Amino acid sequence: MQVGDMVTRKVCKRGEGRRAHDLQLRRKYGHGIVVSKQMAGTPAHPCITVWYPRVNKRYDIAESLMEVIGEVA
Repeated sequence: MQVGDMVTRKVCKRGEGRRAHDLQLRRKYGHGIVVSKQMAGTPAHPCITVWYPRVNKRYDIAESLMEVIGEVA
């Protein structure tokens, strides 16, 4: 995953409640563009900042919770 990639929220398979939550977020925000990468959290782990055009907002999220749907050439 790199800056400029198009991403969307992964749909986790850990329980029906979590799956429903992930699907709801996916519908609400749609796809996003990675605008930066950083280490954050405790313990530190790879995170990304994603801009969602549909809602015109940026959010920080763990890289492991997102999947690439379009790569930068």
